[in-house]
Order: sequence, then structure tokens, then C-alpha cells
Amino acid sequence: MAKSLFKAVVLVAFFSILTRLLGFLFRIYLSRELGAELLGVYHVAFSIFMVFVVLVSSGIPLAVSKLTAVYRVKNDKKAEASITTSALIVGLAVAIFICAIILIFQNSIGALFTDNRTILIIITLLPAIVASAVYSAFRGALWGTQNYFSVCWTELAEQIVRIIAFFVLASTIFDATQGAITAGVAMSVACVASAILVMVAYFADKRKLASPRGFYKPLLRSAMPVTGVRAASSLIQPLIAVLFPLMMVFHGFTNEQAMSLYGIAMGMTFPLLFLPSTVVGALSFALIPELSTALAKNQQDLVKERIKSSLLFSTLVSALFIPFFMGAGEGIGVFLYDNATSGVYLSRAAWVMIPLGLSNITSSILNSYNLEVRSFIHNVIGGVALILCVVCLSGVLGVDSLIWGFGICMLLTTGLNLWLIKRHTGFNLGLTRSTIMMLLFIIPSTLLCHFTYNLCIAIFNYFFTLCVCGIVSIASFLLLCWVFKIVDISFFLQKFVPNRQKAQHFAHKK
Repeated sequence: MAKSLFKAVVLVAFFSILTRLLGFLFRIYLSRELGAELLGVYHVAFSIFMVFVVLVSSGIPLAVSKLTAVYRVKNDKKAEASITTSALIVGLAVAIFICAIILIFQNSIGALFTDNRTILIIITLLPAIVASAVYSAFRGALWGTQNYFSVCWTELAEQIVRIIAFFVLASTIFDATQGAITAGVAMSVACVASAILVMVAYFADKRKLASPRGFYKPLLRSAMPVTGVRAASSLIQPLIAVLFPLMMVFHGFTNEQAMSLYGIAMGMTFPLLFLPSTVVGALSFALIPELSTALAKNQQDLVKERIKSSLLFSTLVSALFIPFFMGAGEGIGVFLYDNATSGVYLSRAAWVMIPLGLSNITSSILNSYNLEVRSFIHNVIGGVALILCVVCLSGVLGVDSLIWGFGICMLLTTGLNLWLIKRHTGFNLGLTRSTIMMLLFIIPSTLLCHFTYNLCIAIFNYFFTLCVCGIVSIASFLLLCWVFKIVDISFFLQKFVPNRQKAQHFAHKK
């Protein structure tokens, strides 16, 4: 059972990283294609869209997967089909209601934004909301029967279709000035495609639909708490998307300047800060099932080891990127986006990656202890701090108000999560020394990276310079960690090195 679980985790992690990589590369292209101002408009619309997607697709697939797994144990195929049907109907009803409200009140909703193109982009995304509702019902059913491959390849296919659709639409229907609308339509096309593909996978698995009568109540009882928590958390981003441009205009910037700054921050700089989270997320997905099993068996020593290892690894992965981003940030912005300002902001914001990574991993740990509500409260506290920073500091700091607000948000969330983990478990993880040492190692690694960047950029192109800087910064940081014995690789050897190689390693060590 443990072996099959590990294989499933590796499969999911592989597809997740590949899907995110494609999405990241497309985001770079989109940033160059749209430009800073139009990118800002698109991200405002997209942040609103994501709230609606959360409403139709956050709690439902989780509820369907749990209930499907229960009915499968009971060998009740009719109940499996009925819970999927009820999820499909509920999701579609919510999605259609949302779309109707937006279409009926589009003028009033559009007045909330500083740019009237925002509501047009939201309207192009409406089919994606309906498709997400369909996708969620069938995805949950496949997930509940552990058909991970079907779910993973449909998500990857969605990303591929989105990219292809954008290129086709941009070259045949829409002109260059309609890039944000093209992106919205491409997203809708991709979501419709993934919904169709997951339906095909569902019926190809010899699954059926059945009368939903009597299954709405258990579905809603399971889905509504999760949906409510996630929807409340997701409101932070659209609030910032509306507030930041408004505050910048209030303090004397033009609407175009405000949208341009927001586009640079959210469309160029912040996506790079989430790169370590891809690795940390894969680690979290791999460790949390194991942690849950250890908790069920009351294996406290193993639980402590897994929590300590995951926190240490999260800090290490996040810290690895910081010297590179700080020392060569401007060059990264020019190379990826042809925008030096995004690189400057990246240098200033790089430190945020450590609390961001720890926030992700500590939230997952709290979920294993069934403390999702407390984790949500911590996220709300951090979100309030972010909003206050934007409202109070945007006139003085500009985009830095977003950076500091997001950093303070993550610090508060992480600090509260760590406090709750220690209080709930009673563990003394002993990570203070390791964390402080890694933070100190960032300083010489950053200085060395910056020196290397200035030395190379005068002679070589950006690609070669950044490759050298990346190697120098990562190697110097890891070397310091190795010299001062901060990182113990035995845990990761036990996880990922084949048994024969492990035996040889430890035999040689003895």
C-alpha cells in the first residue's frame, strides 16, 4: 500500500511540476506580448475570475473524492454515480448563477474597476467558470477511485490547449491590441477542453451517472465548509487587485501608470517568487500522507522527524533562490520580460520566499492535524496585514507596499502556524540554529553572485551571465551549508536513492 501511494505521489508531483513549468513559460511570453499595463488589467480580471472558480470547484471535488472512496469500499456503484451527478448539478447551478449575475450587472460591476476593459475580460472568462464546474465533478470522482493518471494528464492537456488556443486566436481573430481578451478566450477554450477530456476519461472508466435524489445533502455537508474557507481566503487577491490601482491613482498616478506597476508586480515579479513553492508543494504532497499515517499509528518520533525534515527542506529550497534573485535580479527581469524594473522588484522581494515556502508547508501540516480552520484564521490575519500595508503605504512606497505587505502577511501566517504546531504537538524541533545560519549564508552568496554578474555582463550575454550567476550562487550557498553541517542528506537518501545504492552508501560510511 505504501509503495503504491509513493508511486501515486511521484506521478502527481511529476505532472504538477511539468504543468506549472508550461504555465510559467507561457506567463513569460504573455508578459512580453501584453506589456505591463495590459498585463495589469488582465491580472485584475483574473483575480476576480479565480474567486468564482473557487466557489464552483474547491470543496466539490474534495467532497466527491471522499464520498466516492467510501461508496467504493461498500461496493455501491449506484451511490458513486449519484454523488457525481449531484456534484455536477450543484456546480453547474452555482456557475450559471454567477454568470447570470455578471452579465445582468456588468455595468455596475465594471464601475468598480479603474479600467473598463477589466469587465470585458471577465466576460470572456465566463465559459471557463461553467467548464470548471463540470470538470470538478468528474475530477473528484476519478480522484476518489485513485485514477490519478487521468486527472493529471487532463490538467496538463488544459495548459497545452491554453497555449495553442492563444497563438491560434492571436494570429487569426484578435489583433495585438486585444491581447488580454485573447488570453481570456484562450483560458475559456482550455477549460472547456479539459472538461470534455475528463468526461471522456470518466465514461471510458465504465462509470455512469445516476439519479442525484438523496445525495445533495451529504455532498453539501462535506463541500460547503471547505468552499467557504477557501473562498474567504481567495478574496484577498481581488481586494488587492482593486485597492492597489485605486490607491495609486489617489496618490497622483495615472490609471495607466497604476495598471503598469500592478502588471509588473503581479505578472512578472511575483510569479518568480512562487518558483520554490513548486518544489516545496511536491515535497508537501509526498510527506503529508506519510505524516497522516504516522499520526494514525501514534508514531510520534516519526511525526517529529517528518515535520522537522519538511520545514528544513522548505527553508533550504527557498533560501537557495534568494542569492540569485538578489544578486542578479535586474538581469533576470531583462532576460525574461525585457523589463529591468521587474528585476529590481525581484531583488527587493526575494526574501519573501522563505516565509512563503514555510507558510505552505506549515498549512499542510496543520491540515494533517485537522486544524484547517485555525490555519484559515491565520491566513485571514496575514491578509488583513497585507491590505493595511497597501492602503497605508502605497502612496509612499508604491509597489514596495505590495512587497512588504505580502512579506508581512507570510511572516504572520508562518509564525502563527509554527506556534500552533508547537503548541499542539509539544515538539521542540531545534531548527533555530539551522535557520539563522542559512539566513547568514545568504549574505556572502548574494555578494558573490552580484560580483559575478557585474563581471560577466560586461563581456557576455544575459543567458550565459545568468547561468554562471545561478551556478555560483547555488554552489556557494550549498557549500556553506555542507561545511557548517546544516543539512543532513540521510533522510533524502532514504527517500529517493535505490536500496542497493543506499546500502553501499551506508556501508562505505561505516
